Amino acid sequence: MKTQRKVTRRQILAGTAAAAATTRRASAQSAVTLSIIGLDGHPSWIATKAMIKAYKDVAPNVTFQTSEFDLPQVSDKVNLDFQAKKGGYDIVWMNSASTIGYWSEAGVVVPLDGMISESYDLGDFLKLARSIGTLRGKLYGISIMIEGRMLVYRKDLLAPTGMKVPTTVDEMTAVAQAMNVPAKNQYGFSQRVRSGGSIAYDWVGWLYSFGGRIYDEKFKAQLATPEAEAALQAFMNINKFSAPSSNRSYGEIVNELQTGIAAMANDVTIITPLLEDPSASHFAGKFDYAVAPAGPKGPRPETSAHILGLSSLSKQRDAAWKFLEWMTSKPNNQPWIFAGGAAFRESMYKDPAIVSKYPQYTLFKQILDLGNPDYVPRIKPAAEITTRIGEDLSAALVGVKSVKEALASANENVAAILKRNGYTT
Repeated sequence: MKTQRKVTRRQILAGTAAAAATTRRASAQSAVTLSIIGLDGHPSWIATKAMIKAYKDVAPNVTFQTSEFDLPQVSDKVNLDFQAKKGGYDIVWMNSASTIGYWSEAGVVVPLDGMISESYDLGDFLKLARSIGTLRGKLYGISIMIEGRMLVYRKDLLAPTGMKVPTTVDEMTAVAQAMNVPAKNQYGFSQRVRSGGSIAYDWVGWLYSFGGRIYDEKFKAQLATPEAEAALQAFMNINKFSAPSSNRSYGEIVNELQTGIAAMANDVTIITPLLEDPSASHFAGKFDYAVAPAGPKGPRPETSAHILGLSSLSKQRDAAWKFLEWMTSKPNNQPWIFAGGAAFRESMYKDPAIVSKYPQYTLFKQILDLGNPDYVPRIKPAAEITTRIGEDLSAALVGVKSVKEALASANENVAAILKRNGYTT
């Protein structure tokens, strides 16, 4: 993968007649200051800030106040602002795995459907991108980054084993064992095992691919099942070929791959630039990528999205939407991508300049088309559900509970959470 190039304001503003028309409309705005909160260090937040700078030339009467925190802090800041009725944010950063369900049900964010112009071409968004921002028939946010699970492996380490690229969980476990050489500080696999939401987020994909689910259509918990037990046992089996750790999550997986501790992993597509950056990765150019191996009942569609929405307390909602619509419009496909943003429109995957720079997008599109918008619950207590499931998974992983005991406990906890929040009686 080629290194990312810096995008100038001029490049962002250059382009089509549609962009020029948007510029004229935006320039007519009266003076306004918009407040936007984002995820510190995230590539799509970095791209958002680049677009904010460019928008000053498009709409000189609009200024911005930006704040950035890690994901739990973003959630806390927005929740506290909403509870205090301060209206301190106009545009808020949501996550499909933790906040969009809560914020849409609680009224923290507003539906966008009535604001969207026909020229915006919402139909050009990936189906998954539209679906993951839509709850109860209303669109609550624009998915500026969607990611799916992929298989990443060291092709130079796989070749000597004589084994093929795995396409099933069983094959992947066998390959992990073959590449596992602890004496060389080389381990066959890396996956999220940090207690709480992190391990649960990873394992839920295993659950689906073994035919299980968290709860059914009537919100009855479904974790004390043979399918869930088989999924957890398979998750634990492959973990035997991972480096010793009880605190591994996204960042640690990236580091283990970059430094050669891990030969293979399943994680999100967005890690690719980090693995192919020669300044950070010792093995840039030696990785290859594929669709994540499937379980006995199908693929493991790990899906997550970072989403921008409008605060219900915003007093500048129209101006906020004009910026958000401009930033994510078709004319800004290339500027957004080349500033480090992720692809969320169909047209982004068909643009020769984009695909030439990022040829792995062809694979990413294949992965995202398999994605499940409800990979994790998009309901009000989503974060609590995944946290409690993750605590029991960790107990099984370290041997404090058996697989059956851990899942029975998780089932009871999820059932209690759903009842307390009014989903069951």
